[in-house]
Amino acid sequence: MPATVVIADDHPVVLAGLAGLISADPEFSVVARAENGGAALSAIREIQPDLAILDLNMPVMTGREVLDTIVREALPTRVVLLTAAASDADLYDTISNGAAGVVVKDTGIETLLTCLRTVAAGGQWLPEATVGPAMNREAARREEWRELSRELTARELEIIRLVIDGATTKEISFRMNITLGTAKVHLNNIFRKTKVSSRQELLRLASGQL
Repeated sequence: MPATVVIADDHPVVLAGLAGLISADPEFSVVARAENGGAALSAIREIQPDLAILDLNMPVMTGREVLDTIVREALPTRVVLLTAAASDADLYDTISNGAAGVVVKDTGIETLLTCLRTVAAGGQWLPEATVGPAMNREAARREEWRELSRELTARELEIIRLVIDGATTKEISFRMNITLGTAKVHLNNIFRKTKVSSRQELLRLASGQL
């Protein structure tokens, strides 16, 4: 019997193209298509296909959020994530949370089909050249944050959350009910404790950690 597949991508042309190419292979049967993560999850819950190909960035629910739900609900579907450009954090989280395969969108159809065959047979498709360096960089960043963040106070952590949300120093002072000068002092202390010299460096270090 061919492996059953649900495909989700928010670009209709990409979705139709993938469905046509995969359906042409007798080893696979495309049983549902979805243009957002919510519809994909509904189809996966109902059909419980062997495989799900999920675009990482979709409306309603991202591919990562759909994957997290599949794992949490112990659904039998194995997930291959399709991405144009994933951050180190996205790759780290999706692989750590159970993605069986990661495929870049400009990959040829034969590579995708090989990935699907590998995953359908119980294996993983995580290209070392793409995944290995990203996993190493992200693991190092998270360890660096764990070490440095031990010195931060609860108020400083709250200010970092506001920085991550894009708040200016003036907005931080207003939302924390502190003077502008006090907000600047807190930011300087945060920079010193985390060994960064700018908001951009702080964002690189702390994004996704709070």
